Amino acid sequence: GIRAEGKRKMEDCLQLFHTQTAGWFEETLGEPTQVQRQAWPAIASGGHVLVSAPTGTGKTLSAFLVFLDRLKEMAEKGSLKRELYLIYVSPLKSLASDIRENLKRPLEGIGADGLVETAIRTGDTDQRERQRMVRKPPHILIITPESLYLMLTSKTGQNVLCTARAVIVDELHALIDTKRGAHLMLSLARLDALCGKPLQRIGLSATIAPLSEAAEYLAPEPVLVVAPPMEKKLELQILGSYVDSRRRKDPLWEKLSEVVYQYCQSNRSVIAFVEGRRYAEKLAYYVNLIGGEDFARVHHGSLSREQRQETEQALREGRLRLLCATSSMELGIDVGEVDQVLQVGCPRTVSSTMQRLGRAGHKPGRTSVMYLFPRTPAESVLCGMTAQLAREGNVEKINPPSGCLDVLAQH
Repeated sequence: GIRAEGKRKMEDCLQLFHTQTAGWFEETLGEPTQVQRQAWPAIASGGHVLVSAPTGTGKTLSAFLVFLDRLKEMAEKGSLKRELYLIYVSPLKSLASDIRENLKRPLEGIGADGLVETAIRTGDTDQRERQRMVRKPPHILIITPESLYLMLTSKTGQNVLCTARAVIVDELHALIDTKRGAHLMLSLARLDALCGKPLQRIGLSATIAPLSEAAEYLAPEPVLVVAPPMEKKLELQILGSYVDSRRRKDPLWEKLSEVVYQYCQSNRSVIAFVEGRRYAEKLAYYVNLIGGEDFARVHHGSLSREQRQETEQALREGRLRLLCATSSMELGIDVGEVDQVLQVGCPRTVSSTMQRLGRAGHKPGRTSVMYLFPRTPAESVLCGMTAQLAREGNVEKINPPSGCLDVLAQH
């Protein structure tokens, strides 16, 4: 009885889509996750929606699939104009190109590849591509907050943006407590004014609290919150790294690198998170002394685009054994299957612990495992408290800045 009921519910939510779209989803991904079941009808109804769920629960498709399905239907009926319909705002350049790659699969799967055009606009987009976008606007534009602001400021940019109907804001938790978030929300208000109506806003977020405040932040009009209790299986273990400091030059990092190297032996790909670039470089250096050149590489915001992409590609293809990363790898960049996540030192917040944890077992239904290596006895206590709060799903409350006159002045 329960199984039949579940199957009926699944079929109910897939009935929102055309046969080819529903068929592709079932064939490729199986059953919709709980968050997808609740988000699709909410988004299809046309109102503002905040989707909050742990990393790896299918949020991206929960936001996109309704739009892809509708754009394809319009293309087949001949009513799809060569203009912008959907804007997807991503806080990271690398995440933007990643989303475009991830859209290729569903577009091909539902038979819309070639009918529905996507484009990226970030600081990395070259001049030729930008001019092409002005001449032939895409149906879906993937953009960073800063590039959206620049487009709103130019006449050619406004001509592209003025036809938009909806906007998806990804990784809302990464923006909400910052001036960058305030800046983006002002851009969205300007976008509404430019388009002559409030655009439908969909916010995607990892665990965020309190939900009611996050919903109010997302839009001035009422927002429907989709945040089903998702049982993401977690495993956190804290392993002390006690160091004999008499015999070594850099005792702590030499010892840590030995331990991290041992943890890589039984795994194909591992991400080790550290707090800060200097520590990422240090850990990679000492691990490479043991494992050989290029056993470990680093990922942080100061790398060039080419270096970042090459490193992400190596991890995705299983050629890279260890990635030493800062918070630049926290957000949803798709690096394929990561076997294990290590955390060297204590993460700054519970929410970033949850994000990092979600990089391992990124698929729905998988257990996410993280090993924490405190560097000092005091850090052991902090790691223990953080792990306990993460297990209970208690994240920090949001605290958006208010009265940002500097942001207003810049606009």
